[in-house]
Amino acid sequence: GGLVMIGAGTGVSPFLGFLDYLAQSSVATRTILITGNRYKELDSIYRGEFSEHHSNGTLGTYWAAHSRDENSTCKYVQDVIKQNMKEVVGYLDEGARVYVCGDAKGLSVGVYEMFCTVLSETKSISEVQAREIIAEMKKEGRYCEDIWS
Repeated sequence: GGLVMIGAGTGVSPFLGFLDYLAQSSVATRTILITGNRYKELDSIYRGEFSEHHSNGTLGTYWAAHSRDENSTCKYVQDVIKQNMKEVVGYLDEGARVYVCGDAKGLSVGVYEMFCTVLSETKSISEVQAREIIAEMKKEGRYCEDIWS
């Protein structure tokens, strides 16, 4: 099914472990990593490692949002999800697991709301039906959040 990993700030660090594990594994897993930081220059301390995993094929897609950079087309991870909704929803349709990790309640609420929006828009379903899909994913352990404030 694959993995969709979404993290802001230090919340990206668990995903390095996920990718290190996948790199050692013989199981091919499709992956998307979406990171959020204030400035590109101060982007994740793991940018080098993530880029290496991207180069070697362990990390399929790597998108970053930068909230304080004037030229950034995506300010927040939610913007990245919206901009790439067909690809992200495609992963969900294939049974991917979603992991959301980061500092602040705003991240989990914003990402959850954006998933509901993109599911509703891409599948032409109601917001209520989209929330039911996410609720089912949570029940199945396919939508997991690790959030702190």
